[in-house]
Amino acid sequence: MQRAARFLLALLIALALLAIAGYFVLAQTTRDWFDADLALRSRLAVSSARRSLERNWGAAPERLTATLADITRDERIMGAAACSTLGELLAATDSYPAEFSCHSILERMRVDATRDETSWSMTPELPSGRVHLSVNTIGDATMPRGTVVLVHDLSYLSRREATMRNILIIAFFVLSLGASLVTLIAARLAWRRWTRELRRALTGTPIAEFQPLVRDVRELAERLASEREHEARGGRWSAERLRATLTQYLQGERVVILANREPYIHEKTAGDISVLHPASGLVTALEPVARACSGVWVAHGSGSADRDTVDKHDRVLVPPGEESYVVRRVWLTEEEENGTTMASPTRGSGRCATWPTRARCSASRTTSTTST
Repeated sequence: MQRAARFLLALLIALALLAIAGYFVLAQTTRDWFDADLALRSRLAVSSARRSLERNWGAAPERLTATLADITRDERIMGAAACSTLGELLAATDSYPAEFSCHSILERMRVDATRDETSWSMTPELPSGRVHLSVNTIGDATMPRGTVVLVHDLSYLSRREATMRNILIIAFFVLSLGASLVTLIAARLAWRRWTRELRRALTGTPIAEFQPLVRDVRELAERLASEREHEARGGRWSAERLRATLTQYLQGERVVILANREPYIHEKTAGDISVLHPASGLVTALEPVARACSGVWVAHGSGSADRDTVDKHDRVLVPPGEESYVVRRVWLTEEEENGTTMASPTRGSGRCATWPTRARCSASRTTSTTST
């Protein structure tokens, strides 16, 4: 389920990025289309009124203004103006923006347009919003009489862009919801099919996809059975066999034994220190393991010379002459020793199963641990 959630989150992020990129590309493409369309409409409007413009160009400004007013009957045209080749304003409609003087427009056209172009357009910004400005030449290309400037209102384009943005947001929401549902349903169905086929494979009728898995499981089971049979036929246990077995199953981990009895006790005798090996079932059973693994035996130092034979970390190597593992001695007070011994499982209380890791076990809540 977490994997499906991560996939779903990545899918939603990818869809959001695609929607944002698509919006900007579509908005820019739409603006270019509208600019080209408005430039064409401006040329058609001027061409349809060209004879009237040329007839009234040198007449009274009122007649030229009336001709320009006829051109601006389209609700999207804010205003129109007639300019001379010298950049003088000959006539203009009442709604023509004063920010666009004939001189500044002709200077900009000379810089941006090529020499042979008879029309030019740009999309400037006004305080009221973005507009489209087109300039068309009147007269021959070799002997122009002037230019006609048309200003189109682009507020409708902003409204269309807002509508398109809202449509994209709604489409993204619907697409995201659909993709989420499809992803969750597909993941659920795939999981059910996978578990069903896995159960079939475990019962002995796997499909082709699970045959490698079943083969590996069978090889593992056969190997474990072979190892178990080999161990059963291995004969008597020896130190080498014990060491090999522990290395195989414990991966070389060090064995630590905690007990109340130490395997070797140092006692003071007349002028010397003797080593005693107590006869204990615990020692007899676990000492071969400590020897084979070079482990650590943690126990209470009860011998009279135990303190004299350890190093600064209370450790001593045993057995004498072999030194194959370490005895870590823990010093207990007489009260602790008596309390622990009386609470030993062999004494019938059953409250302390491991000694001395729970030396103070009368309350059954305090645990004493010793570093090895």
